[in-house]
Amino acid sequence: MSVLQQDLFLITLEAQFRDLFQASKAGKDNSEQRLRAQGFIHAGELLQLCSRQQVQQLMEKVHLEVFGVSIADRKPSAQARRQQALQLGDYAYFEEPAFNRLYQTSDE
Repeated sequence: MSVLQQDLFLITLEAQFRDLFQASKAGKDNSEQRLRAQGFIHAGELLQLCSRQQVQQLMEKVHLEVFGVSIADRKPSAQARRQQALQLGDYAYFEEPAFNRLYQTSDE
């Protein structure tokens, strides 16, 4: 693959991340955008247009631009989610197996 193809891929992925994060920031459902980005990333990795590290760095960069904080700083801890669920009486949170909650990822 050429450098131009790789550059085009990364520019397009950056735009997808920006749209995804802006939708999340606006409180909109971004599940379709997230799935599209995941598929796009998977294709890029298969075609050797990107590495996992490049994707992570790009995602972190765009997240910082949109939200003003890193992904780690914005993502609530598992303990904070548990405490919030207890305070709100949201017992549906506990219906999901603990194993799944432990490895649950954010919308980004």
